[in-house]
Amino acid sequence: MAASENPGRIKLGLERIIRFLESTLPTDPRTNLRVVHVAGTNGKGSVCALISEALHAAGYNTGTYNSPHFLHVNDAVRVNGAPVPAEEYAELRAWINKLDAATPSPDGPLSLFEQATVAALCWFDRNNVDIAVIEVGMGGLRDATNVFGPPEGKSSLGVGRSLVQCICSVDMDHVGMIGNTVEEIALEKVGIIRPGSWIVIARQDHVGAFHKIRQVAHKISPGHIINVRRQPACDLLVGNFSFSLEDSPDSRLRLPDPAPNWSIFNGTGKRCLHVKYPPSLDTYATTGSLSPSPSSSTASSQSAAKAADRKHQNNCHQAQPSECVSVCEPTPASDATDANSRSIEADFPLVLPGSHQTGNACVAFYALDILRTYYGFTKLTDAAIQIGFQNVRWPGRLSWLRIGNADGSGTNSSSTSLSAQNANTPSSRNSSGSGSSRIVDSLDEWILADGAHNEPAAAELRNYINTTLRRLAQQRYINTTTGKRHHFSEMIPVRWIVGFSRGKDVGSILKKLVHPGDTLWAVPFSQPEEMPWVKCEEPDDILACAKRSLSFEKDGDSFECAGFGSLAEVLDKLAESASDSTLNVLCGSLYLVSDLYRELQIQPFDEDSERL
Repeated sequence: MAASENPGRIKLGLERIIRFLESTLPTDPRTNLRVVHVAGTNGKGSVCALISEALHAAGYNTGTYNSPHFLHVNDAVRVNGAPVPAEEYAELRAWINKLDAATPSPDGPLSLFEQATVAALCWFDRNNVDIAVIEVGMGGLRDATNVFGPPEGKSSLGVGRSLVQCICSVDMDHVGMIGNTVEEIALEKVGIIRPGSWIVIARQDHVGAFHKIRQVAHKISPGHIINVRRQPACDLLVGNFSFSLEDSPDSRLRLPDPAPNWSIFNGTGKRCLHVKYPPSLDTYATTGSLSPSPSSSTASSQSAAKAADRKHQNNCHQAQPSECVSVCEPTPASDATDANSRSIEADFPLVLPGSHQTGNACVAFYALDILRTYYGFTKLTDAAIQIGFQNVRWPGRLSWLRIGNADGSGTNSSSTSLSAQNANTPSSRNSSGSGSSRIVDSLDEWILADGAHNEPAAAELRNYINTTLRRLAQQRYINTTTGKRHHFSEMIPVRWIVGFSRGKDVGSILKKLVHPGDTLWAVPFSQPEEMPWVKCEEPDDILACAKRSLSFEKDGDSFECAGFGSLAEVLDKLAESASDSTLNVLCGSLYLVSDLYRELQIQPFDEDSERL
């Protein structure tokens, strides 16, 4: 096979997949499909997970397609959270390959990602999904998922109906393939926007990216743009969040996943998003405010609005403002405003840990509100969204995994199965909850796994770790009754277990993560299935880059470092050198995180299959 026909290459462009969908398949699986399309650099997966869980909680048959897959190629395609059975997925892919080989095209055969995308669309069609939530693979404009038409139906842009497009945070991503500047990359990602559809734009760290996204959105679909302009502050503490299940057809709630008992200060199930939204999204899209500004208001009504604003702020202050965040700047209606134009308020749980998840939840909420307001998804009540946000899980993103026994002793990964310890069972939940008989969980029992693979994600990971370690130090300080008391401001060191794909800016990422006194272990990851273009950096190269890049090393401060041949060796070493004075964190690549789940024999999507 010629190099140009190698399906294992990354091949951007829509000619091959559109030809296959329209001319090769017996029927086009997009015909009756309604889609929420999600692009961006960081946050895409979390936004897809939040939207999908809320739709499922509301009773809709919901398809989800993520890229890349997590453990196996079939888990990228899910219906109501359950992956395609492996055997059926293999049969589907074999059928697609056979059809592709039997109908040669001047554009060449489908790439592996195009085959996977066709398989996802066919699976959604077979299962008669009500809606599909689809994550862009790379970029957007020329990505294989960009094959859907506008909400009004078939057009030259594609088949099916792309109802909402979410543009998450855009950063330097796949440089050289989809652009060389953040503006060029943003232009590629907004290529999924369709005329007449609704666009939800996440807060952007790069001004140039934001202006490019807004410019294109206003040109293609004016008046249908929701801009989440304000990123709420986060890691909020909410003691007792509760909500009614009466309005939801699916009231089965998940309990929090296992986690160290000191992490609850900063994570699962203890925070909420306070949302204030208008009865009509037209109001916000046209004015940028949550309530309409009066066209002819008197000075007294303006004063009343200002007084109401001050009263609202005072009430929030008295009610501890750190317990709630608003999606956008509130603009209270005056007493003279009609009651129907007043904003609506609701609280939604934030289960996914990390300060960045409030922004992702804002994007997801607006996408859901658009679906129920304009596209007939009337079962998406606030109660259903609350249940969906409570039930959401997104493995490998700030995930706490147990690597030691409950008594604090280490476990040899090569000889002992840890799947039961990480299973979402009542016993494992109780070991990490407030009802545990142990005062403070031991650090050597846990490892924090996160797929952070670029600078913004690394910065968020470090912020999360700093907050967690401060809480842990405070808890230890309070509970120490004998011996020397270390002040809770003393930061606990981190043991970083890292692996990176080739082409990543390893030095810049490590600068965000590693502090003086930390330890750095470098390790390769296994070759991802159906992704031959992905190669891992050699551990020695990572360590050499770290020594060149970390400035405190030049200033005399040092850090310990070591290279390993496999992740199994790392886990064995952790078992041998268990320490309650160091936090273990594995990051740098989602492929490395996936290897950790395999080593620990954790199947994160099994519970979703059992819920059906």
